[in-house]
Amino acid sequence: MTAGTILSQGTELFTVDALSSSVAAVLKLACPTGISGLGGAKDQVEDTCLDNKEDKTFKPGLGNPGQLSVPFNFIPSHASHQILFELKELGSVLQWMECFSEGNDPPTLDTQDELVAPAGRTTAQFDAYVADVTIDVATNDLVRGTLILQRSGPVVWHWNGPTP
Repeated sequence: MTAGTILSQGTELFTVDALSSSVAAVLKLACPTGISGLGGAKDQVEDTCLDNKEDKTFKPGLGNPGQLSVPFNFIPSHASHQILFELKELGSVLQWMECFSEGNDPPTLDTQDELVAPAGRTTAQFDAYVADVTIDVATNDLVRGTLILQRSGPVVWHWNGPTP
């Protein structure tokens, strides 16, 4: 059954650019070719009693925000690719938003320069810093890059349609 599924084509990744100007703006990453790793398992807190003779028992602990890997086709003239290297050096935790393909509207900024999810699109909003940016060059291929984002804190989902 495929009813309700969405295509990956049209998915976009945004952040807040407060470096390029004195006024913060929504910045869309140009030409990502994938986004993976939006998750992270919870720690295990062992609560096994001494009289237990079979298996250990556990309770869920704190979540471990994972890393997102975002491969992209490198466009050196594009501002969204140029700023990645500066963001890596700064190490600032920024807001990011993955907007899925049900719509075209980008997120906006509120009066506190925080991302606001667009209506009509499922989005995943999270805080992260740029952990790494790599550029790969190979024979007979495009120059490609990979952005590694280290999440900090939870993912906040904004659902398009009824909340489950």
